Amino acid sequence: MQLKQVVVKLVPVLVIGAAIAAAMIWWPQKPQEEQGQAEVWTCSMHPQIRLPKPGQCPICGMNLIPVSRLEAEQSQIVKRAGIETEAVERRELFKEVRTVGKLDYNERRVAYISARTAGRIDRIYADFTGIAVNEGDHLVDVYSPDLNVAQRELLIGLEAHEREQKRTPSEGRASFADSTLESVRTKLRLLGILPEQIAEIERTRKTTTHLTIFAPIGGTIIEKNVRLGQYVKDGDPLYRIADLDPIWLYLNIYEYDLAWVRFGQPAEVTLEAFPGETFRGTLTFIDPFLDDATRTVRVRVNLKNPDRRLKPQMYATATIRVPLRPDGSPEPTGLEGKYICPMHPEVVQVKPGKCSICEMPLERVPELMPSLTPSSAQLAQRDGDDELAIPVSAVLDTGRRRIAYRLTNDGAYELVELKLGPRAQAADDSGRRRDYYLVLDGLKHGDKVVVQSGFLLDSQRQIEGMPSLLFPTGQSASISGHSGHGGPSAIKGSGDPTSQPPATKMPAGHKH
Repeated sequence: MQLKQVVVKLVPVLVIGAAIAAAMIWWPQKPQEEQGQAEVWTCSMHPQIRLPKPGQCPICGMNLIPVSRLEAEQSQIVKRAGIETEAVERRELFKEVRTVGKLDYNERRVAYISARTAGRIDRIYADFTGIAVNEGDHLVDVYSPDLNVAQRELLIGLEAHEREQKRTPSEGRASFADSTLESVRTKLRLLGILPEQIAEIERTRKTTTHLTIFAPIGGTIIEKNVRLGQYVKDGDPLYRIADLDPIWLYLNIYEYDLAWVRFGQPAEVTLEAFPGETFRGTLTFIDPFLDDATRTVRVRVNLKNPDRRLKPQMYATATIRVPLRPDGSPEPTGLEGKYICPMHPEVVQVKPGKCSICEMPLERVPELMPSLTPSSAQLAQRDGDDELAIPVSAVLDTGRRRIAYRLTNDGAYELVELKLGPRAQAADDSGRRRDYYLVLDGLKHGDKVVVQSGFLLDSQRQIEGMPSLLFPTGQSASISGHSGHGGPSAIKGSGDPTSQPPATKMPAGHKH
């Protein structure tokens, strides 16, 4: 009785299970046959494989899957990887040379004041370092016995000259008395007596016991070597005066940046003492030698300093912004073809002639020659004033080879060999400053290139044995490391051209 009850209870379960099994057997067979006829099958690791029916990959031996499933999986991969593309556009490129330096005195506006005769310091007017003086201000009084002797000689010579003029007028001929008087005047001028002081002595016939030394230029006293009552000898240094407007900035340029530095270029300077403020100067001199210890060349920038806020020995950061030409060479500064003085570079003339300061013949500034020679095809692509630029993040670089991945019309990413110019900066569409490469060959305006996750695409191509960054001609499946998938290690059907396509197919859905 109990056995009968158990059998009665199992019969419905068995019937339902049989029905489910029959449904599972019958239901997928028909769609699979229909799908096998309409669907294309591919390998998840080798998307270039396209077969009309399911089976195993001829390269790695993995089971094939429908293309629709592969595209869905790859779409998710693209979303998770964050692949982004950006159009190649023309931009106004410039090269920035950033360096540091230190402010110093203008050597042309530094005056050394020394004693011209032996004597004693009896009075000091400029009595501390840092005081500002004007040209012609008195600095110190020196008692000098030699000065008294020279003044007596002047008065004696003057009297002899007047007596001779009364006896026999010279009628234009220089007499002995005239020569003697002029010699004494020259001696007084060499002792530091000004011409107007000499004229005053001749007018009043009175001598002075002290020699007053005046400032030859206006500026700041940066060195003082005199004390009250001190005895000095001929040639002893007394003062050093420096004019701080303009002030010089010495910058250190590394040798790999020398090609971008030109005479006459503007420089933007910032200092820690004045945060947020920019000072502008002009590059006026480049040292002709390189410092072997630092591997730098020192260049000089002239900075205006009318309010004397800039102090010598201040540290500064400078930026030299150099616009680029389409061939990658720097734009002219505007001085090319003009004439400058080799001793005074600030003297610039349009026509040849002599320097207005030292009267040396002016030298012509040579024209700026292009550093690269673009081909006619490359020049034909440059139909605008700006240069074709690609973001730095889009370039994969081994040091010898540079590539990028371009998005094709059918949604694939193809490898492109690039010929690039220098790395430069430009403003993007949002106004931010970004780094770009100048494109000389390989891309055209409007091409969309991968700017993020490019190494992910390149790694996938390496796994597939396709041409990539490190392997220009690709590599075999045995090298790519797919022998561990359980399939054959040798490539099957290697003669099939579909085994090495030029592009990696990716579905739509990536970020632009």
